[in-house]
Amino acid sequence: MLFSLYGSTELNVGRRHVNPVWTSLIGLVGVILGVLLNEGIRRSRRIETFSPKLFEKRLKRYEQLMALLQAGYKVASDVMSNPAHPKEERHALISEAIHSIARFTDQEELYIDPELGTHCVATFMGAEDVLLIKDPKERVEAEQDVREMYKEAKRMIREDSGIFEIEKLFRSIHKPRITSRVIDRIRYLRAHPEELNKGIGGEDNL
Repeated sequence: MLFSLYGSTELNVGRRHVNPVWTSLIGLVGVILGVLLNEGIRRSRRIETFSPKLFEKRLKRYEQLMALLQAGYKVASDVMSNPAHPKEERHALISEAIHSIARFTDQEELYIDPELGTHCVATFMGAEDVLLIKDPKERVEAEQDVREMYKEAKRMIREDSGIFEIEKLFRSIHKPRITSRVIDRIRYLRAHPEELNKGIGGEDNL
């Protein structure tokens, strides 16, 4: 009898310490966390579903942009080094290369970063006037500026398209040993750009 009374009293005391407000709050927090967790899982699954499709579409656009950029670079290299082209012809050639890039970036602005697109459009601007510069040093600097713009455009395309990260992943897995005298020379010139003006400053792959 005494044990029953003591146990009943202890139980009642314990019950008096349980605040119904806290019980409600704990239940509400549990419900909210459950909803957030389910939403997070749902969004993660949607991202996993659509990411490959989106990546494929963006990659295709960036491949096309890279092709236009490379074609423009060939035109710009010719215009900057071939005095046989009259001034009007140089302007027409560069204008067509620039307009081709501009039309494409405007058309594909859903997939191509607008700032990157603007840089690509501006890459070859001024190339038609390089041969008009009288001072040899200034002419070389102006030509090098165009090539630097082109190199930066290629770098940003590789990074924004995702190719750069994929290559890093592949190399971390396969760990290829990519080296040769030619490659070592290219790496040296990239680390020492002042050497480019001594002979191969115009190489596309640098």
